[in-house]
Amino acid sequence: MKKSLLILSLLFIFNSYLIAQITSHSAQYNASVFMEHIDRLGSNNLDYLNDLYKGTPYNNPIFLLGTIYEDNKTLATNYALRYNAMADEIEIKETLYVEDSEIKSLTKSPNLHVKIMNDLFIFVLANETIENAGYFQVLQVGNKYSLYKKIAKKYYPAKKAKNSFETDVLARFEDRSIYYLVSTNNKFQEFESSKSKKLKVFESKESEIKKYIKNGRLDINDENDLIKIVNYYDSISYSK
Repeated sequence: MKKSLLILSLLFIFNSYLIAQITSHSAQYNASVFMEHIDRLGSNNLDYLNDLYKGTPYNNPIFLLGTIYEDNKTLATNYALRYNAMADEIEIKETLYVEDSEIKSLTKSPNLHVKIMNDLFIFVLANETIENAGYFQVLQVGNKYSLYKKIAKKYYPAKKAKNSFETDVLARFEDRSIYYLVSTNNKFQEFESSKSKKLKVFESKESEIKKYIKNGRLDINDENDLIKIVNYYDSISYSK
């Protein structure tokens, strides 16, 4: 009996050791794969970072917890992330408490995307309908059509007063977000500034969209309402 218990104990210890080794190697493998997708942050040297300014070059200047995905599989969780709109980079720290000197940036790849709290960011390569590659925030995903947002920033340098009657003007960042209707074949259609031009994006369904907007008392220039409108457009396009 004692001999049997001893054998079982040895087997348990041996199996525990094997599991620990497998887990350890797995963690090392995942870490090495993860580190292959990280580059040192080049945007830390941008001149404007040393200036006093109004606004922010970031979507949100505060690092928030998020998840990094590779080909829709979780690569890393609970990392501190933020989107630098001026540099068009996802900045990353291992924890919220790591010093900013340790900031890195995620390699720009269509195989990698991140979710920062509830905000999903993907990297899109340039094609016939989108001139420049870059990060987009995904606001709504449909069966045929989705809504993407390009978070753009315009930087205005500081201005020194020319005389005693003028005052110095701080540098500032101005938000200039652009919205796109994106089809499943990766065709991008930009929603232009005016309401009438925005409606043209819906092509043959324009009259139905107008009716939906009127009945719902929606504002196509409002982001939340635009999400509803695109969702409705996707539903009537997919069902016919």
